[in-house]
Amino acid sequence: MQSSELSVQGQSLQTLYNLYFNKRLSVNRRYQRKLVWSVEEKVKLIDSVVNELPIPLILLAQRKKSGVETYEIIDGLQRLDAFFSFMDNKFAYDGKYFDLDTIGDTKARLDVGDIVQGEEKLSRSESLAIANYQIPVSIYRDASTSAIDEVFRRINSGGRRLSLQEIRQAGVLGSLADVVRRASASIRGDGTFSETVALNDMDQLSISRRGLEYGLAMEDMFWVRHDIVAQDDIRSSGDEEMVLDLVLDAVIRPWPTSGWQNRDMAYGVHRKIRSASSEQVNQAVDAVGVEELHQRILSVVGLIDDVMQGHGSLGRHMVKLETYDKGTQRQFQAVFAALYSLTFDDGMVPRSHDAVRTVLDNFWGRGLSIPTGGSAWGKEKKQALYPDVKKKLKRAFYKPEPRRATIQLNSRMYIDSLLQGPIAEEPLIELKQGFCTLSDPPAEDSELFEQVIQTAVGMANQGKAAEGLILIGVADKPSAAARLEQLFGVKALLIQGQLVVGTAEQISHLGYDVDMWWRKWQSKIQTSKLATEFANSLAHTFKPVYCDGLLLWEMRPKSVGKPISYDGRFFVRVGSSTQEMAADDFLSHMTSHFS
Repeated sequence: MQSSELSVQGQSLQTLYNLYFNKRLSVNRRYQRKLVWSVEEKVKLIDSVVNELPIPLILLAQRKKSGVETYEIIDGLQRLDAFFSFMDNKFAYDGKYFDLDTIGDTKARLDVGDIVQGEEKLSRSESLAIANYQIPVSIYRDASTSAIDEVFRRINSGGRRLSLQEIRQAGVLGSLADVVRRASASIRGDGTFSETVALNDMDQLSISRRGLEYGLAMEDMFWVRHDIVAQDDIRSSGDEEMVLDLVLDAVIRPWPTSGWQNRDMAYGVHRKIRSASSEQVNQAVDAVGVEELHQRILSVVGLIDDVMQGHGSLGRHMVKLETYDKGTQRQFQAVFAALYSLTFDDGMVPRSHDAVRTVLDNFWGRGLSIPTGGSAWGKEKKQALYPDVKKKLKRAFYKPEPRRATIQLNSRMYIDSLLQGPIAEEPLIELKQGFCTLSDPPAEDSELFEQVIQTAVGMANQGKAAEGLILIGVADKPSAAARLEQLFGVKALLIQGQLVVGTAEQISHLGYDVDMWWRKWQSKIQTSKLATEFANSLAHTFKPVYCDGLLLWEMRPKSVGKPISYDGRFFVRVGSSTQEMAADDFLSHMTSHFS
């Protein structure tokens, strides 16, 4: 670990709230993925403050974002959220709420209607005593990302405060960790495109517990609705361990053993067993591609969700038990592996949702048995069972002819995941309504390609590790969606507050099918006035995505590790807009973003 400055000082809750108020406290979602404290736990912490009991140290890492000093939370996320949510009047202590007139920042939010005062208030003196409570805060300055990751792992592994999967995943880089992290968040519903999120935005992305009126209701999550993973296991990231097993089954052949030691090996923790190494697993993931594998996993999970729509829980449908407290994880894993193989190994598609659901009815009561218990699920047993599972499910599938260039799976869950989280001013996300103008008759938008390329360049110029998302097929306002419905007869889907309108009708109106349009845009990107390396990378990421019958297009601009220009011009992203920059100003931008 590199040498860094570490300072420890007492700071008042009022001072820390000011950082929160100004969005200068951030959460890195590579290792701080969710808020999980119940209201009872939060009240207990406030009680400690009221009774002047000591609070464990808060550890922050100093960062700089666009010239502004921010602080990344390494340890103390749950405590800080408890303090600030109490000061925001999201819960009461002893039946009373924090007096919002006590400090300037809460009063400012009260005055503009951001927060609302609870009915019965603590006295001004009691509220002030809480606001002035001193907390030990350690600030880690000038630390590298790898050093911060290592500190987080050491803090949380020593006392087993994290689950095994949380320790494996904490701060780990690599394709396996990336796809497990993304797919898990997408399925739960708390995904964000950006790696770093302001603490202010975390409540809407967090697992809600009894007594809290914000966040994601655990009972609505895919895993809980279908009796696959128990609620308590989700709190300790049991769902992420489930996703890890699904990923390994998807990319490793023959199907591997599922056990804690094998999972450790996949993450680079040496165990005295014969299992796929971290290098082998990451190579297997890379052979498919992180984004492609992410989308495939969500497509299969989404298919299962669609199949059971209006018919209750998958777990109860395929396994007849008296209680589902422990979930049906292995049964689901075997079914998932078979569906994945039928779809992506064999190129088959479901005959209908009814056909798949019929096969899955009492699936594990028809001569199939699965090992239970907490021990490892050996690869020999899986290799004996999985082909039988696949054979039974194959009755509900067929192979279409001729096979198209893209598998038209419904990727509703994938699109939902791309639009999750705060994106209004996100510089690395751009939404476009389509390829046609809204004139009558519609014509090809002659400016769109240039706009998209400039935006892609601006995203790549955000920094050495920048990765953006351009999604075409999402209207920017209701009037545009209404006009598209008038012109093409397409009714918009409301997903995560965004109006998804699709592009298939526009492309057809212009005289193309999906494959022709795909090839046309890839060719335009590759022959544009972009550096060859960036042009080829960008063209490769341009692809169609289907969502409930609507066709969208995804593009993922990625930094090549150095600033790039387009036709001798320099572009950057400022908030959600793309701006051209003069050469001298761009040189200054390069220094701050690529040094």
